[in-house]
Amino acid sequence: MTAGLIIVIGLFVFVIFTIAKGVRLVPQGNKWVVQRLGKYSSTLPPGLNILIPFVDNVAYKITTKDIVLDIPSQEVITKDNAVLVTNAVAYINIVSPEKAVYGVESYIIAIQTLVQTSLRSILGEMTLDDALSSREHIKAKLKASISDDIADWGIILKTVEIQAAAERQRRATVTRADGD
Repeated sequence: MTAGLIIVIGLFVFVIFTIAKGVRLVPQGNKWVVQRLGKYSSTLPPGLNILIPFVDNVAYKITTKDIVLDIPSQEVITKDNAVLVTNAVAYINIVSPEKAVYGVESYIIAIQTLVQTSLRSILGEMTLDDALSSREHIKAKLKASISDDIADWGIILKTVEIQAAAERQRRATVTRADGD
């Protein structure tokens, strides 16, 4: 092999590699956030996209499908000092990926924490009977209080489902004491 042939083969490989770095195929149900030299540049929609090789970089790959977030269980004390064990499931959708990745450090942890604190606040203002009987009211209040905050992050709260289990033993004891 001559030196000229080696240079031509090397140049051919470099051109193929450069084209491969510049052409991106984003799958359906995803959006990719692109940074140009470390700064936000654009968001790639699903389909064939062209980038500037070695300058543009796909920094984040975000799903646009609905995301199910399991909110960890927590104990909540109601207005009448009863203990409720509550957990929730939030259904979210990312509509603006650049806001979701640049607006908050971790949108999943932020939403989980926001749901937990809002749920504690809402249930803390209610009696045990109200908390157990008005689940739809609690869901509506919770959704209203969270939706505004996460909209700043480019995220929509589709719905939130809650479950509450009361400390049944304590309630039975209180009922027995009232009867006596």
